[in-house]
Amino acid sequence: MEMKVEVVSKETIKPSSPTPPHLKTFNLSFLDQIAPPIYIPLVLYYTNDNDNKFLLDVIKKSLSESLTRFYPLAGRINDDSSSVECNDDGVDYLEAKVTNGRLSQIIKHPDIHVLQRFLPCEPYTYDDQSKPNLKVLLAVQVNVFEDCGGMVISMCISHRLADASSSATFINDWAATAHRGATKQIKVPCFELPTLFPKVDLMGFTPNGGIKKKEQQLVTKRFVFESSKIAELKKRSIAANINGGINNIQEYTTRVEAVSAFIWKRFVELDQAKEGVAAATARVYSVTHAVNMRTRMVPPLPTNAFGNMYTPVFALLINAEGEKDHPYPNLVGKIKEAIKKIDGDHVRKLQSTDAYINSIKQRAKVVSSGQESTVMLHFSSWCRFPLYEADFGWGKPTWASTAPLPMENVVVLMDTKSGDGIEA
Repeated sequence: MEMKVEVVSKETIKPSSPTPPHLKTFNLSFLDQIAPPIYIPLVLYYTNDNDNKFLLDVIKKSLSESLTRFYPLAGRINDDSSSVECNDDGVDYLEAKVTNGRLSQIIKHPDIHVLQRFLPCEPYTYDDQSKPNLKVLLAVQVNVFEDCGGMVISMCISHRLADASSSATFINDWAATAHRGATKQIKVPCFELPTLFPKVDLMGFTPNGGIKKKEQQLVTKRFVFESSKIAELKKRSIAANINGGINNIQEYTTRVEAVSAFIWKRFVELDQAKEGVAAATARVYSVTHAVNMRTRMVPPLPTNAFGNMYTPVFALLINAEGEKDHPYPNLVGKIKEAIKKIDGDHVRKLQSTDAYINSIKQRAKVVSSGQESTVMLHFSSWCRFPLYEADFGWGKPTWASTAPLPMENVVVLMDTKSGDGIEA
């Protein structure tokens, strides 16, 4: 019998304390302005033997308290899409019951289509840009398994206001608020980004993240890279570090670089097998990686800096170079070199908004032109974000996931529960 997820209630949760008048308008940063108008979905899975009614009350009360600190989430984006009216209109809160299944089944054999039902909304439906003030900036759904008491807490947070790092910051604040013994873990969010990257006039520019939504049917796959396999990939990448002139052993390949290069290599090989090597010689294979800039600024920003603080980097593989086999260390080196460029100087240059916006426009133009000679593969790494630390009072999550993207050639990398593996 198929697992069933049924929404039993929906309400609006508002901040526990009203937002003071001097905070009623929250300006977006220009990095927020150019973020794609979608929601970021996050799903956490918890085993549970406690009284669910009591826990649901705790979850709602603590959500309201967290919204007082993260007050922009309870507001609405103004018509000009450059600021948030912090009017305390609140966030969507849904409760659902799950029947004909147990949480353990989901953990052992994840079904992508079932996971989608745990979400409070369709995350990748682009906002109606003409009516941004009608969109909630946060929606939450708490799913309770009737057969085992397990719980799945999911949220969709507007990408116009937050990135994946900010999502992790918020849900950990919310969890610590619910878990009264963990109040020392609560940090007041830092809303400094609009000052560092002031909003600009984006007349004629429509943000979409440079990734085209596909209308045809797509297939989503999940792969788990255990730590032992990643260690083998790192050993294979040593040549990339030596050839790239990296002498400090501490700078050897990261988990994310190792797995990204492995997937890229297989991606190129599959495309060549499909198109034929002769036809593929005219193709350019481009990898993009979204890089968190918080720790790369000088001085670094705190991890609780709220908003969008990432930039895409690009690595190119041009088949005409004659790299018939595309050795793995070479691909690692290309990714490593691209990420390494994001340093304090680079971030300072990005604060020159005109240059950054022009580069975004040019990149979007190339992507939207449909040039078949360029084949793009997009990565977003959520690794090292403390998703498995979100303890609401009955233990840390057994698993953390996102939702399938209706977009072609997009890979999201997340930590395994052990922290040393990667799920893609």
